[in-house]
Amino acid sequence: MAFSKYLKSNLAILTISSLTFLGTSSCGGGEESKYSINRKEEASKEDFGEKDAYAGDGEGDVLSYVKEKPEFIGGKMKMFSFLRSNLVIPDAAKKAEVSGIVYVRFIVEKDGSISDAKVTKGLGHGCEDAAKKVIMSMPNWKPGMLDGKPVRVYHTLPVAFAKEEK
Repeated sequence: MAFSKYLKSNLAILTISSLTFLGTSSCGGGEESKYSINRKEEASKEDFGEKDAYAGDGEGDVLSYVKEKPEFIGGKMKMFSFLRSNLVIPDAAKKAEVSGIVYVRFIVEKDGSISDAKVTKGLGHGCEDAAKKVIMSMPNWKPGMLDGKPVRVYHTLPVAFAKEEK
């Protein structure tokens, strides 16, 4: 029992020492290694962590990220329930026993409507058209917001296709 306590405390000290060494060690000699960070570069880099990424003035442009993201009214479970009950699997996909995911990127407009659906990854056998059709038939969403105003935002959804159980 005493040995395990001794081992744990020395292990903790060793871990802390190792982390301290890693945090305070330098390459020395004023020479930069490929692993060190140039202080001038670090100071000039802009932090996008707290900003919304978009191109243009935000009035008519489509944003790729906002803090207040668009949401399907009713939540994710209701959205996937909608997709499951409204997705029509093409006969060619049934015959080929296709299973997988089609990714569809679309725009949630300022009024919550869906537009410009495009497949970013497909499966073939008509699954792409079926996925786009079900997405375009969705009811309006809660739009994305930027500074308290609704904005156009890109959104990508996976639409799953599975083989029918016999």
